[in-house]
Amino acid sequence: MPRVRADDYELKSQAIMDCAAALFAKEGYPAAKMQDVAKACGATKSMLYHYFPTKDDLLFAMLDEHLERVIAGLQEALAASGTPRDRLLALVETYTQKSAQSRRRHTIAMQDVKYLPKSKQAPLIAAQRKVTDLVADLLRELNPGLPEHVYKPYTMMLLGMLNWADIWYKPGGPMKPQELCDRLARLFLKGFMAEKA
Repeated sequence: MPRVRADDYELKSQAIMDCAAALFAKEGYPAAKMQDVAKACGATKSMLYHYFPTKDDLLFAMLDEHLERVIAGLQEALAASGTPRDRLLALVETYTQKSAQSRRRHTIAMQDVKYLPKSKQAPLIAAQRKVTDLVADLLRELNPGLPEHVYKPYTMMLLGMLNWADIWYKPGGPMKPQELCDRLARLFLKGFMAEKA
């Protein structure tokens, strides 16, 4: 087999993951077969197996890359200067952008981790936990002194709003993306900041 340059390898593996994400989102991960992925990509099964030896490897790579991108974006938003409220708006914008950029992967990340073997689930669950930890840390800054047990439910409420917005929101509709982010942040803040210790 001829040597493949690293950037070519990356581009081809990205293209395969994009095709597979579309197929998994449409057919469901359990129903999709590697031959279906190969057909959707216009590739041979042997070429597909060169990049991803199993369907689980493909799903893992797809979700791992998506979660790494989300975490990097959140860390960047949270490291920005400004008040905790400013950083919350940056977090909402970043999370919304990162999930929208890979909408199908985001949907799969929410639904299909459970189909992987436990050994492959563990690092993905750890990455998901990192996302929730980053958000919870910001909420502690925003409204310090609340009972510790309330931060996780509020974190999950915020992430739930952001995750579901990715499912129903249409960027070409009358509400522009920035307006959506502003409204989500305001809606969340009005309830969360009303909480008292």
